[in-house]
Amino acid sequence: MNKDYKRAKLYVIIFLVSISFVFLVYLANQMNYGTPYYIGGSDDLVYEQEGLEVYNANIYNPSKIIESKILGYFHNAPFFAIYMSGLIGFSNLFDGYSTFLPRIANVYYLIWICIILENLFKKYTRFNHQKISIILGLFGLAPIIQYINSHVFRDTFNLLQILLIVYLFDKLVSNKNYTRKILLLVSLAFLVYITYYTRINSLAFAGVLCFLLLGEKIKIKKKNLFLVTIPIVIVSIMNLGEILRINKFINGYTNYLLEGSSGFSSFVFSQSILPFGFILRMFYAFMSPFPNIFGLFKDVPGILLDFTNLLIYLAVVVQILAIPFIFKRILKFDWVSLAFLTLFFAIILTTFTFRHSIIYYPFLVALAVDGFMSSSKKFRSAILYSSFFIGTILGLIYMILKLL
Repeated sequence: MNKDYKRAKLYVIIFLVSISFVFLVYLANQMNYGTPYYIGGSDDLVYEQEGLEVYNANIYNPSKIIESKILGYFHNAPFFAIYMSGLIGFSNLFDGYSTFLPRIANVYYLIWICIILENLFKKYTRFNHQKISIILGLFGLAPIIQYINSHVFRDTFNLLQILLIVYLFDKLVSNKNYTRKILLLVSLAFLVYITYYTRINSLAFAGVLCFLLLGEKIKIKKKNLFLVTIPIVIVSIMNLGEILRINKFINGYTNYLLEGSSGFSSFVFSQSILPFGFILRMFYAFMSPFPNIFGLFKDVPGILLDFTNLLIYLAVVVQILAIPFIFKRILKFDWVSLAFLTLFFAIILTTFTFRHSIIYYPFLVALAVDGFMSSSKKFRSAILYSSFFIGTILGLIYMILKLL
């Protein structure tokens, strides 16, 4: 009972911090840009506009929305626009739409994500109560996650879809009642359908996670699970490349990243993925967004936004210090390690936008926490001192190169 109380208390803390962060990010954007949207108006503003378009058109069939071209000729993921139109319709029953509505909805989705992760970690890992609480707390309260969650982005919503697919799949294969199996199968089919029209390639993420948990359930040996997972991922990429538009994602997002980058980031994204490009992207991902502390607090309108960035930068410093523990824990090659590796490489080799880090972040945190807590105090101290020293040197080099 005491454990349940502590976990409930943790969720309340995550909820309150998340609500506070919504208002912080809203005010920060409003003060700096004059609008409450990311960089003054990015995908978050577009999502609201698309929701209004669907609401006015009164079309709620995803395939018909694509055929009608009301969202543009190249739009292929209209379900989030349907979701936004539903929020607009619901809010019109009261006092009208507010941009706070989807942001606060994201707060609840984040809590539900944590609950599903708790269920999976309790069932398929040997993490104790304390370790799971630390993982959930660090994930749910991470500044970068809070920042993503406080905008009208589809990423929190999409991660919830992915984990719900995994959760329903797990229930489906575990349940022996045929009536419940049918209900679960229908629910799963509907969820796959709406996820397909939300972000197509996220179905591949959900599929890999389902496979890994199935391997854990039927006790496939770690070595065999690893050997089977890699070919499946490779074959999936080769065979489903056109269906999931993987090549389009890689080429399109690489060009997009190059347009908006300079300096070291431009060098990283300009490199061919093979043989060394993916290694550069991997290390760059662990250090992104790089803590540019000297660029903060230079003007009054940006003070809240800079405070938000400072929180994110401090968390990135902790992430950099945790890299050795993450790599140490990866070597166990259990389902948590393989889940992280699959999602991490899928993101950094394709989109590599900061928002999409939310997809692999819970597994990154799990590896860091387990790797740290399973290490001796002597090993922890040696690694932390070494990481801090190396990180400081690399940071100074980066800043010098930035100023040249």
